[in-house]
Amino acid sequence: MAGYRTIGLTVSTAVFMQYLDATALNTALPAMGRDLHVPAINLNVAILAYQLALAAFIPLGNIAADRLGARNTFAASLVVFLTGSLLCALSRSLPLLIAARAFQGLGGAVMMPVSRQLVIRSAERHELVSAMNWLLIPGIIGPLLGPVVGGLIVTYASWHWIFLVNIPVALLGIALTLALIPDSGVRISGQIDLKGVSLIATTVICLIFGLEGLSHPDAGWQAVALVSAGLVLGLIYVRHATGNPRAALDLSLLEIGSFRHSMIAGSMLRTLLGASGFLLPLWFQLAMGMNAARSGMLVVAGTFGALVSRFIGTPLMRRAHPWRIAVGGAGFVVIMLLLTSTLGPEWPAALFLLLLFAQGISVAVPLMIISAVAYVDIPAERLGAATGLYTTVQQVTLSLGVTVGVWAIGAMRWVGYGASTDGRTYSGSLVMLAILAVLAVYATSRISHDSLNALRKAKTAD
Repeated sequence: MAGYRTIGLTVSTAVFMQYLDATALNTALPAMGRDLHVPAINLNVAILAYQLALAAFIPLGNIAADRLGARNTFAASLVVFLTGSLLCALSRSLPLLIAARAFQGLGGAVMMPVSRQLVIRSAERHELVSAMNWLLIPGIIGPLLGPVVGGLIVTYASWHWIFLVNIPVALLGIALTLALIPDSGVRISGQIDLKGVSLIATTVICLIFGLEGLSHPDAGWQAVALVSAGLVLGLIYVRHATGNPRAALDLSLLEIGSFRHSMIAGSMLRTLLGASGFLLPLWFQLAMGMNAARSGMLVVAGTFGALVSRFIGTPLMRRAHPWRIAVGGAGFVVIMLLLTSTLGPEWPAALFLLLLFAQGISVAVPLMIISAVAYVDIPAERLGAATGLYTTVQQVTLSLGVTVGVWAIGAMRWVGYGASTDGRTYSGSLVMLAILAVLAVYATSRISHDSLNALRKAKTAD
């Protein structure tokens, strides 16, 4: 295999494109609505179609990589994503756009686990933190630039270019993939677990739709029915996968302690991050009276903190054991959420920026280590299955962040602080998130010292 830097740079270009596309689209919704003759809010279905395809069909990436090779599968996913982007740009109605976004999401669903697999296979265990940064940094910079790029495109061109710019980037990614990433030559034949893929897809769709429905005060029986169906289908999949070596998602990987505890702790922190990101703009604008521009500027400080953390993780591990950094970082998340809950409109902007910047670092540093340690005890022949399972769970928990934020606001309404203009609604919600973060500290502390120690070496790669 080529070095992880070469492979990381190659796949990160495509991953960056995916994240940029997803966030730039939000800025273009009003213009798209006018062009397609539908209310802008109705375009939420097109966004959801992409997210659901992304979360539901991640197992296909692992299956395709086993049969076609990871390099070839990644190149094929870029072709699918490119085609979906072109179809989105050519769409002249909302139903066509929804179908095109779902097809584009299929390409993204394959791209995500296979890109992670390629990078992890190219790195030694003590290089995993540095190697993972090649995938994580595009996921930070893409959403950071997306609204700006989307605004410029809509202002000076048309919304179609949000999708059309993907075409040259995808073509470049395909060329670099075929030229720089060697084909491992490893192939696995056998029957594809179509039943498992179908169960996973329907489970994810039911749970995401159902939990989103339950987050609303007027949730009806449909939301309860969807969540119940999702849980039942999930149990059916567990029975299907138990003892089945061909299962679409290999649940026996959860028997490996470092992988299991990494998944639990990482899921908790990602959910808290999503919930906080949902609550803060509401608090700043509805209760503190800020305009959208100022609110956005403050929230971006957390993103910059997450970006900076990617450059300090490896140096930190030269000076302290990764277990201490991960657990201490998770504990710092509790403190930062409690401090953030004390914000007030009278605070100077500099303190807002400093606090949110520190909160971004506090979440990102432990997540960086937790994400990397998931793979240190995974045998090489099971890396593909591990990345498929981890990425699927990651996508589902990312979708839970907003739902948890809404549930926190609902809990504050229950105790009497439910007005959208009452700052106590949001500060109290952040205190609730801090209490949940204590569980994340415990989950992080359960990760083996030895497994975490494998991430460091006397001469750790930069």
